[in-house]
Amino acid sequence: MMHYALVSDLMTREEFEERVEEKSAALGGVVDEVTAAMLVVEDLGRSHVKIGDIPKSEAGIVSFFGKIISIEGPREFKREGEEPGILATLILGDPTGTTKTTLWDDQAAAVVELSEGSVIEVIGRPRFGRKEVSFVAMRESAVEIVETKKPPTSEELKAPFVVKILHLHPVRDIVKKNGDISHLQEILVGDESGTTRLVTWSPETFSDVDEGTSVSITGVVRKEDDGIVEYVAQDTAVITPHPTPISVLTIDAGDVEEGQMPVVTGTVSSVSEVRTFTTRRNTESRVRNIKIKGEDGDILSVALWREEADKVILEGDRVEIINAVAKPSRFSGIELSVGSGSVIRVVSGEEVPAEISGRIVLRTFGLTLENAEGVYVLQGDNLPEPGFSVTVTGMLCGVRMKVEEGWTNPEDASKILELLR
Repeated sequence: MMHYALVSDLMTREEFEERVEEKSAALGGVVDEVTAAMLVVEDLGRSHVKIGDIPKSEAGIVSFFGKIISIEGPREFKREGEEPGILATLILGDPTGTTKTTLWDDQAAAVVELSEGSVIEVIGRPRFGRKEVSFVAMRESAVEIVETKKPPTSEELKAPFVVKILHLHPVRDIVKKNGDISHLQEILVGDESGTTRLVTWSPETFSDVDEGTSVSITGVVRKEDDGIVEYVAQDTAVITPHPTPISVLTIDAGDVEEGQMPVVTGTVSSVSEVRTFTTRRNTESRVRNIKIKGEDGDILSVALWREEADKVILEGDRVEIINAVAKPSRFSGIELSVGSGSVIRVVSGEEVPAEISGRIVLRTFGLTLENAEGVYVLQGDNLPEPGFSVTVTGMLCGVRMKVEEGWTNPEDASKILELLR
């Protein structure tokens, strides 16, 4: 009675079997043992889930119906110092998504009795954040699933991957289960169709590549999962400069439409405080909401997550956002979500000479000079102390002021003049 696995933390097997018998009797014996067991599980709050909800599930074990999209195996593999094992993999789907489940030994051998297109009921342990379930039990089902989402695809490009390098993320060290360390780098690239993410496990391949250059790359694999496309540069990848500059789809904040992934440009009109929260994995994360204004005055909502939320983004900054999907907002209009696989950065505009007076204030993001006209962030080595009213000269770009050496304090100057008199 495989459904017991769903409630094994709530009662003993004997208690479960007794409840199943009671449920069957209460229904006049018109349901079979499997149906009665499913009803008992549902009574205990452990009902079936949709495949699309599995990666977000907080339950230690789940049950779901899935249509078999593909079967890989069974095949034999070697275990060090042990008898050979048997392995098989199923890709299952329903209208909400797809998932992979791996079967071992006797369970794997049994997949020869299954066929693509049939529907099975699966009990398994979800691997949090991944579209994968560790198999516990399964059975064939009469449930009908007509349509399923497309399963993940992976194919090596036959033609060179011709793109412009937009942003190089720092190399990250990834520790494997066996303790080995691999090196991962994410690179944001684009062309006239939009932007995407390129991943490499051989960052040294890109060590001589600069942001803003147009390149041609061979040895690239295209992956698609649930409508999201990304590319992987294999260890054999070769990069060469492209003879002509590649143009990248760039859209003003006021013209963004759902589903697009262009470079989005605009001017920051409001910035909220960073909020911290606890994730389902019991780790702390951060989010900040900002709004950016297009040239026509239309406002676009943007959510910044984790490291992107920590960046110094100020009202009046000219920004560009790379590889963020435009989705419907919970409230109205379109919203961009900037987190893993995307980036926001301040665009350096034209610098003009300026002289500004005001009071120096120390804020979380640095020293500012503030007056009735606005707030200006000061940059440089020789900056005044907080609390003083000063006049600074330097080069102004938006709301950021590069202070030249030397600044004057009108209050101190007036005091000196009084003493001299």
